[in-house]
Amino acid sequence: MRERRALLTPQRTDARRNREIILRAADEAFAEGSEPVQIEEIARRAGLGRATVYRHFSDRHALATTVAAHRIDALARLVDGAEREHRPFRELLHVVLSDLVVRRPLVNLIRQLPEQEQQRFADALVTVLTPAFHRAQAAAEVRTDLDPADLVLVLEMVEGALASKLPRADDAVRKLIAVTLDGLCPRPG
Repeated sequence: MRERRALLTPQRTDARRNREIILRAADEAFAEGSEPVQIEEIARRAGLGRATVYRHFSDRHALATTVAAHRIDALARLVDGAEREHRPFRELLHVVLSDLVVRRPLVNLIRQLPEQEQQRFADALVTVLTPAFHRAQAAAEVRTDLDPADLVLVLEMVEGALASKLPRADDAVRKLIAVTLDGLCPRPG
């Protein structure tokens, strides 16, 4: 029995290591350009064969949902850290909206999922932000007439601006984010 475990452990360790390498490569690739990245490109960036990537993820949507789940976990850690450091909600929301802009390929892949899957990610995002949102409202850092669910509308608005074919859309989106943050989180004075 021990010999059997000893033989399996290196494979499992290699498999875990490969999975992490794939996820890092995908996360980096999903932060470049605007078009969804092919599995072959992820494999190349990870320095692994395409078959290895497919052993871990059935397709690029499965890979995208895993990366998105990791991004939400990272946001949860950021929210916890922001609370300890007394950073304003406005900063958190700026990070979320900026990430939406930077990770266009990931957002585009998530947008291709069935509506219920898309909703699951939106709900998870709102759930992570809700405690910080309520603390910010209590501290008069966020308008009191808003609800955490309104954050989905903000995300949709930024997404709509990003999807537009307007010239200099990136500049327009940055302005939109600033104006939106000013509207949601008015600055004192």
